Amino acid sequence: MPGIAFMANGLWVLVIGLMGPSIPFIIDEFSLDYSQAGLIFTLLSVASFFGTFAGGWVSDYRRRKVFWLMFLLMLAAGLVFFSFAPTYVFLLLTVFVMSLFGSPIGAVGQSIMLQMYPEKRGAYVSLSTMFAAVGSFSAPILISLVYLAGFNWRAAFYITAAIAMVLFLLVLLSRLPQPAANHAGSLSVFRLFGDKRVLFAGLMIFFGVGIDLSFSYWLAEYFISRVGTVAEISGFAVGSFLLGVILGRLLNSRKPEGFSLWFLPRIGLALAAAALVLFLNISDFRLKLVLCFIYGIGVGPIFPSMMSAGTGLYPERSGAVTAVLFSMMSLSGAVFPFMIGSIGTDLGIEKAYYSLLILMVPIAIGLLAGKKIIPGRQK
Repeated sequence: MPGIAFMANGLWVLVIGLMGPSIPFIIDEFSLDYSQAGLIFTLLSVASFFGTFAGGWVSDYRRRKVFWLMFLLMLAAGLVFFSFAPTYVFLLLTVFVMSLFGSPIGAVGQSIMLQMYPEKRGAYVSLSTMFAAVGSFSAPILISLVYLAGFNWRAAFYITAAIAMVLFLLVLLSRLPQPAANHAGSLSVFRLFGDKRVLFAGLMIFFGVGIDLSFSYWLAEYFISRVGTVAEISGFAVGSFLLGVILGRLLNSRKPEGFSLWFLPRIGLALAAAALVLFLNISDFRLKLVLCFIYGIGVGPIFPSMMSAGTGLYPERSGAVTAVLFSMMSLSGAVFPFMIGSIGTDLGIEKAYYSLLILMVPIAIGLLAGKKIIPGRQK
């Protein structure tokens, strides 16, 4: 079961990851500016906000396998429709629908996994987000490979639709345990927004995901417009960043028993800030790739640590807490990549990247104060 949950999380993040490296080609094909392209990210994340919230909620109840299968089927269909979108408006509509039904697959898988293995929450959440990073890493490589094979960006989405159907069959053949929650507690998902500790974890995820997605979504366009790499190769720059994220989350999952959950995110944020400043002030292409990798290592531990802290507060309501925290992740994706695109339209994409340093300030404050709000050790 953990393997299927990890794959589900990786699949949805693969879909998200395809968007960034595809943006230069979509901009060219549909003659878009950065703000119009940023709207794609916004709709993707707005729909994901509602989708992950609903997915985490229903995963605490009896018919969650039916919902999981339905979400996978709708995701596959949405990917196919997105693949042959003839106009920009049709593209936006399919992004919204695809995200609304596709985003819950990771939330459902994670909540089931956390119910089955509560004693391994910290390690499994980190591994789950590591698989998500693997999905993101695979996305730019897939885009580059389909172009090098003579196809265009649309082919990558057809391939991903086929992967979704494979996962559909795996879930169909799997046996899931009965949920721990009952219908009497169904409204507790809304009450969780009133819990200061859950809200704190959610806000940390909101800003932590912001410095992740805002960097990765626009990285291919940055390397094309500022560094001068060709579009077909720019996706490998995104892959360098995501390799760093994978390593950062792997390290987070392997830290010793009883290790403070705040230590690695604090060190990682400082590392990411230094890497970003150097990245923006060094012209050598190879050094920029190395700094992308280091930035990824730095931001990697933040999301899984905050997810582990939040879900550990209510282990019997893993689906409800996952719904709240994943919705904050989606809200972040709706706000910050669009912000970078809007700033980039007016001031250039390089200056827009400097705003990520500002986003790191509330994360730093939260990491310093977090032990007083959510004390404890990483399991």
